[in-house]
Amino acid sequence: MASVKFVELGARTSFSFLRGASHPDEMVERAGALGLAGLGVCDRDGVYGLARAHVKARELALPLHVGAEIPVSLSTDEL
Repeated sequence: MASVKFVELGARTSFSFLRGASHPDEMVERAGALGLAGLGVCDRDGVYGLARAHVKARELALPLHVGAEIPVSLSTDEL
């Protein structure tokens, strides 16, 4: 399969409770099988699936971009 010049930067794994369903290593494996140029994992509230994604990405030589969504709320008193 030809390489696709596309990188999903906001993929959520099963470590984003109630937001993602796939295991990080399976997501990386599927991105490689689809010929994507890389994968960006951006879980909510942490990087708990990073180790599994990193091991698989290294095995497949697939670039892995890592992020985390950290919700912040400020009360009007703090502004």
